[in-house]
Amino acid sequence: LVGLIAVDVAVLVLFGAHQLQRLVNGPLGEVVATAEAIAGGDLARRMPAGSTRELAALSSSVNRMTDHLLNEQAHRTRAEKLATVGRLAAGIAHEIGNPLGAINGFVHILRSRVRDDDDAGSALDGLERESSRIDRIVRGLLDYSRPRRPTPTPVDINEVARGVVSMLADQGVTRRIRVRLLLTQRDPVLFGERHDLEQVFVNLLLNAADALGPGGGDVVVRTLRVSAGELLSGRGRRHDDPADISIERAASTRARDWLQRARPDCEVAQIVVADSGPGIPPEDAERIFDPFYTTKEPGRGTGLGLAIVARIVDNLRGAVWVQHAREGGAAFILLFPLSDTPERIGA
Repeated sequence: LVGLIAVDVAVLVLFGAHQLQRLVNGPLGEVVATAEAIAGGDLARRMPAGSTRELAALSSSVNRMTDHLLNEQAHRTRAEKLATVGRLAAGIAHEIGNPLGAINGFVHILRSRVRDDDDAGSALDGLERESSRIDRIVRGLLDYSRPRRPTPTPVDINEVARGVVSMLADQGVTRRIRVRLLLTQRDPVLFGERHDLEQVFVNLLLNAADALGPGGGDVVVRTLRVSAGELLSGRGRRHDDPADISIERAASTRARDWLQRARPDCEVAQIVVADSGPGIPPEDAERIFDPFYTTKEPGRGTGLGLAIVARIVDNLRGAVWVQHAREGGAAFILLFPLSDTPERIGA
């Protein structure tokens, strides 16, 4: 009998040791190995899913921390790169601007002397056209790099959106596209400079028009005023959502990190500019905001439009990202703190 009890105890101990190894020691060993790898700089490493509730919670927490570290690292790298490019852009713009002005002056002198020579006139037309293109690039560089003393005031987002759409229509820029304004009635007002927000809308709408090409298409501009908690939770349709539009909820890491710095009851302004064009490949979703990076054909873009948008959004303490649009193309989504709560987000 004693021997049988001893055998039972031995079996129980062995079984317990096996379960301890399988459920605790083994997973903890994997957790330690993964943590060491992350500490060594391998931020692509992730904790395995835990076999118990406690280990699953630990794995989830460590993985979220690693994602946050990756995002912060990318944000810091991007900020350093943009600062360097900004200084370079300022120098280039200054050095190019002076000889460009001289070239334009000589072109005007030559034109006055060869009025009857069609071939010379065509050549001068080409010079003026390309000089104007260089001038646009220089102006873009200056807009990107030039520091300005901010004089923030409350700015009505809906009013700016209507004004920019009307201005571009008067200039004929949007004659090939159908622009729909779906604006909230809850007065979304941010704390910043009107000119900066106008630049954001102009660049996004010009980008949409270029993406749609000669055949045209649809562009939707919509605004919302919602709480940070609602966007974080990804809750469904809200009372002021347009009936025929499915509003995209904040899904990007950049948006989530931005929203997590806000109080859940803090209201934010959301702007969406979506088109029915070809869209943005996922691998380009971050790169399109880098200076001089463009997916357009050579000669059609400087790669500064979206970089300027990103810089202005950063200055306004907002967030911007791109994702697939319900309309079929690209949806640029922007979040801003409202003017009555400027200190709560992005400080």
